[in-house]
Amino acid sequence: MNDYKANKFNIDFFHEDDNNMKAAIEGILFISEEPVKIKDIAQALEEPEKKIGEILEKLEKEYIESNRGFIIKKVSGGYRFYSNPSISEILKKFVKSNIRSRLSQAALETLAIAAYKQPVTRTQIAEIRGVRTDSVIVTLVDKGLLKEGGKLKEPGNPILYKTTDKFLELLGLDSLNELPSLKDLEESE
Repeated sequence: MNDYKANKFNIDFFHEDDNNMKAAIEGILFISEEPVKIKDIAQALEEPEKKIGEILEKLEKEYIESNRGFIIKKVSGGYRFYSNPSISEILKKFVKSNIRSRLSQAALETLAIAAYKQPVTRTQIAEIRGVRTDSVIVTLVDKGLLKEGGKLKEPGNPILYKTTDKFLELLGLDSLNELPSLKDLEESE
């Protein structure tokens, strides 16, 4: 058996057998925030693209056949880990019940904008943040922190979002009037 510590900086360790290659590919996919192309994995591991493609196919089959909690999926020309669709209901229940888990910086920014500017559309939030917020808003709605608050009467009738009672509860506020004023926040910076 290979000693991880002795080989952790040695690229040749990963060329010894398919299991080592699988471990290397899994590690790359695990740390990646977006789909990874076969050519990028091949370049990092100094292996032919064909071999990397074959190993990815093996991993895809292994995860499905062993009914793992995650799968590898090809999307946008690359590969990425996803949760196993067969456990989606369990994951939805967990996410909704685990609201006290940390929120990402993007989620916190989106909540702050919604709290101070509500009711607000996705586009308005995106303009303030400078990035798209679709997935963040979906997550916040799923967690019960944002809700639909009507539709804007303009072309396309975009949905308006506002914070929920759960949002107030988590912040320990009775109403939005208890939020610090934007002027006070700017002065404290």
